Amino acid sequence: MWGGSQLKGDVNSDGTVNIFDLVMVAGSFGQTGVGLKGDVNPDGSVNIFDLVLVAGNFGQSLLAAPSMAAKIELSTEQKRHIASAIDQLESNPNRSSAEEIALNVLQAILPERLPTQTQLLANYPNPFNPETWIPFKLAQDSTVIARIYDLTGKQIRMIELGHLSAGNYVESGKAIYWDGKTETGEAVSSGTYFYQLRAGECTEIRKMVILK
Repeated sequence: MWGGSQLKGDVNSDGTVNIFDLVMVAGSFGQTGVGLKGDVNPDGSVNIFDLVLVAGNFGQSLLAAPSMAAKIELSTEQKRHIASAIDQLESNPNRSSAEEIALNVLQAILPERLPTQTQLLANYPNPFNPETWIPFKLAQDSTVIARIYDLTGKQIRMIELGHLSAGNYVESGKAIYWDGKTETGEAVSSGTYFYQLRAGECTEIRKMVILK
């Protein structure tokens, strides 16, 4: 059994059937065509049967799956395919043991779903003094810029976040941080301010209050 090609479910031909093979299948879940990398059985489409073939041959590597899951970098497209694979597995109440394995591993790989729409959320705390966090959700990979305006509509601060992957930027470590200062470092006075999120073609605006 030397050489990856003989092992059923060894998609990446490294000689073992493990979480990385499952990611390759789930990451192209739903695709159809000839010669697809994730089409294990090869029937021209990447589907539940391919996931089951991989999961059914997992062997001992299953034990390491949750810890390995944290090390896997996924593209936005792969995350969307994996989410649809999870949906399909979850919708079947009579899952086989291989399907159950596949579902558990995929949920470990993708514990949080991608947002279906880009959204600017309410800042917290609000009212605040002097700092606040501005959470948002990205449905697509986007270049993100936040702008703060005063009541007259004058821009007082711009925060460039660069190109970000689709996902939830909600907790304080990921949300936009504003220290209540202008571009020149002056603390702003009490009152109402507006914050705008621009992510690709999407623009949203909300208001917040500083109380000193």
